[in-house]
Amino acid sequence: MALIGPARYPVREPYAGGLEAFCHTMVSALRELGHEVDFFAAEGSDGNTKDFELPGVDWGDRAEDATDTTYPEGGRERENAAFIELRRLLVARGYDVVHNNSLNPYIFPSEASPEPLPMLTTLHTPMVDEIQDAITAAGLRAGRFAAVSRTTARDWRLPTEPVIIPNGVNVNLWRPGPGGETAVWFGRLVPEKGAHLAIDACRAAGIPLVLAGRNGDHHYVRDEIAPRLGDGVEWIGELSHAELRGLVANCGVAVVTPRWEEPFGLVAFEAMACGTPVAAFRRGGMGELLRDAPACLAPADDVDALAAAITRARGLDRDVVRRWVVDRHSLCQTAKRYTDIFRQVAAFAKVGQ
Repeated sequence: MALIGPARYPVREPYAGGLEAFCHTMVSALRELGHEVDFFAAEGSDGNTKDFELPGVDWGDRAEDATDTTYPEGGRERENAAFIELRRLLVARGYDVVHNNSLNPYIFPSEASPEPLPMLTTLHTPMVDEIQDAITAAGLRAGRFAAVSRTTARDWRLPTEPVIIPNGVNVNLWRPGPGGETAVWFGRLVPEKGAHLAIDACRAAGIPLVLAGRNGDHHYVRDEIAPRLGDGVEWIGELSHAELRGLVANCGVAVVTPRWEEPFGLVAFEAMACGTPVAAFRRGGMGELLRDAPACLAPADDVDALAAAITRARGLDRDVVRRWVVDRHSLCQTAKRYTDIFRQVAAFAKVGQ
């Protein structure tokens, strides 16, 4: 089978974001289950197919302008051309199943490349107009779909009913720890992740906070994060995954502050796998998937309510928190669910030949 990852950043530790983490860990889990997986991802990825790599995004000497959603001059055109070529390669190689996790419309059938692929696309984001247009144009030829939450699935117009498969956490790596007095926020420092609100809420609750993550938007960090540092708030930058797991396991609460309709929110589940309770905004898939969890949720963007949730979350039983994730959201469970869908996709493709 083939698995297509995101094209913007290399898929390797430390992961640029949750999508990169999902793809890398899923490839490993599928291979451990005995599947032969060709992994197509950005140049410099770990464990990917080296005879065809996606170009990635290189801002060169314009790093201050870099964001996770825009491109330098010519960058989008290079990515589109690479996906057109990748689609031709996938058709030529005749894979049993193609698992698409990319955010590029040219992986779907079009007039230029109408050949069908036995493809399952997982929707990791709210609707993206150009991808929606490609799916609509392809119709049933677009293949099958999965979504990481019902919230995300409802945002798209799809030719077939999607299966809901929440992401999974490697609970053998995200191990329980003793906790501590400090709160932690980890992820990409970008406006839609709302780290500045985590700072405000922890300060209101009187709890020190450590931020760990990559600067994904220099203007946001300069304007919203840097002025708030100090006085019990520290940003320690990007960590290796081992370092990050150790940090989270030794904190008393993880704060998760989506300012968009968060499709899943992997960081919340990683924290809970360490036994670290979560205080989060009730938004998007986060509110859906944590509704019955041992976690404390607050209305979106309500800093005072989040401060109260942080205080409550610190009192949750860490063993109960971890057990909830192990029972419902382990990576092994997720990989097995995908395997069942892959078999269906492959069988349907053979019938149609």
